[in-house]
Order: sequence, then structure tokens, then C-alpha cells
Amino acid sequence: MNKHFLVTISDDVEYLYGIRFICSFFKEMSEHHLTLLHICRLDGAGTGTAVSTMWAHPDDKINGNLTSGARKSIDRAMELLGKSRMSIDQVLTKTVAERYGKVKDILREGSKGLYDAIILGRRASYTLQWVFERPADELAQYMVKDNRCTSPLWICPETEPGRKNVLLCLDGSENAYRAADHVGFILAAQDHHTITLFHVDNALKAESEEIFNRAKAILQGHGVSEARISHNASWSLSVPGAILSEAAKGSYAAVAVGLHGQEHGLMKDFNMAGGTTAKLLNKLEKTALWCVP
Repeated sequence: MNKHFLVTISDDVEYLYGIRFICSFFKEMSEHHLTLLHICRLDGAGTGTAVSTMWAHPDDKINGNLTSGARKSIDRAMELLGKSRMSIDQVLTKTVAERYGKVKDILREGSKGLYDAIILGRRASYTLQWVFERPADELAQYMVKDNRCTSPLWICPETEPGRKNVLLCLDGSENAYRAADHVGFILAAQDHHTITLFHVDNALKAESEEIFNRAKAILQGHGVSEARISHNASWSLSVPGAILSEAAKGSYAAVAVGLHGQEHGLMKDFNMAGGTTAKLLNKLEKTALWCVP
């Protein structure tokens, strides 16, 4: 089944980390739909003219006002996709004038487009990190509540060649099992990647075996073979520290977490507006972070 991804594109051709990640992550002949999204800054040149243009094919022209940087980034993205191992079923390029701020515009597009994931490069993730690290900011809280992020976010730093596999972090929450469902859906046909189920034992006394069995059943429901699934439990009072340690040891291509975790106790910092995700954003340098609502 083809997946549909929304990939953000900035004005800087050097920071196409989201594009580079999907080009390296998916195996040959993977077929996907991609929408490349560029948002013209409110203070950028030419923003007075609202732009809304779609490419149905890479050879089509954009009949709108783009900065030279945006055009270079889009051209470079198409070049990277053309050289990748993927068979791109369809690529659309959408460029719109900024209306509510980039974070809100991205999430609005993600919520209405029925995308399987929103893929952000490093610079976009910095913006999101600033928002979610300031829960007392009324505007940020309004943005989060108004948009109710419904699509998984993939936050991609600069990729490192040779990285494979996904670390799926589980805390026993329903949101974590939704992360398992997302990972299984994405990796069902990507049999060159394995999945490691990871649970941090702490004061909550959650049963690792029960958590692993339920997550494994979800993955197998998507057709992921048992041979591709392993599990590991660790004891730590620092959830982000344990995840970072495991991610470093395994050289994973991606770490997947639930956007909201347990409502009470130490694992509460799995909440996107809390500490764990912000710390992972700070520390994960070569590994993508998948945050699943």
C-alpha cells in the first residue's frame, strides 16, 4: 500500500534533511506519494502575492512567485528523489503564503491532507521545539489545542549513511500502541529494517512482557514477521537518558515514541509538551524522531 508523506521544504538548499532521510530509509522500488510543502515567510519578498501551486509532475512549471532559494531547494529535492532507490508514484509540490505562522500552517496542512506522516527537516524541528518547550506561552497552547496534531511527525536531522532499523519506545499507554501501529504500517514492506521494542522500567511497575506482547501483536497484524522483532527492557529514572543510550548503541535510523504517554508518574514526560521529546530533539543528532499522536 502506497504511503503519502508531507515533506517540508525550506529556502535553504543545504537543509533538505527530510528528503534525504526518506531517500535513505526506504528500499528500492518502494512506491509512495509525496507532497513537498514550502511556506513563503510573512516577511519574505513577494509574499504580498498569495501563491498556491501544485506540480502534478516534476517537468511541469510552477506558475507562482518563488524566491530563488525556494526554487533551488525544490529542484534539489526533485534531483535527490530522482536518484533515490524509491519508485515515486506521484510528487506534488505546494507552495503557500504564510498565514498563521509556520508551525500552525504545517499542522493545518497535515490535518487536512490525510498524510501518513509529516516529515520535517532540522530547521522545522527547531521551530516546533521552541513551541513545545514553552507550555506557559498562551499562543503556543492555542496552536497545539487548535490543531490537535493528528498526523505523525518525523523530525529528521542530518542523516548518517548506513543507519537502519527503528527503536520503538513503549510505556504501556494507548498512545504508545498507536506508535506501534504506525511503525508496523510504515515498515510492513520494508523488510531490510528490524524493530526493537524498548521499555523503561521505573516506579510505575509496568509489566514489560505484557507491553511487548501487545506491541508485537500489533506489528504482526501489519505483516511484520517475528524474526524482525526484538525487545529490550531497561531500568532508569531518566526516560530520555535511557532512550538516548539505547539509540546510540543501536545506531538506529529512527526512534518512535507516542506523542502522549502515561497520564501519571514518571512516564508523564513522554508528553510532547513535556521533557522527554524536547530532550530527544536536543540530543538525537543522527537519528530521526517519530512522534505519533
